[in-house]
Amino acid sequence: MNIDIEFEQKVADFYQSIGISTGPGDIQYRLILLVLAKNGEEKVTRFSEIRDYTDRIADRGSIGSKIKTVFQLEGLAIKVGHGGYSITHKGLLAADFIQATSVYYKKIKSVEQIIERIPS
Repeated sequence: MNIDIEFEQKVADFYQSIGISTGPGDIQYRLILLVLAKNGEEKVTRFSEIRDYTDRIADRGSIGSKIKTVFQLEGLAIKVGHGGYSITHKGLLAADFIQATSVYYKKIKSVEQIIERIPS
């Protein structure tokens, strides 16, 4: 799975524009979840690996805080050792939802392009 930060930002912006600021509308949430899901349940994801994707959009403290206050408390990820996290089954379901929101965004943009081409 390839994670395109610019695309994910566009998707998050789209959802924010319709009033959804958490989950699909939160770029930090999207990126953290997608990085964890990329490695799967069996592999430990290092915090530094998450930061490879998130450093362009947020500082280290806000990412660490998001992992502690959202991902761990909601049971989406568990801490493994020092600086390691593993996605849970519940986290994989959330990642599937995030990917579905990306598919929906692509469909909406495709329909918008078709509508724009229709002569008035």
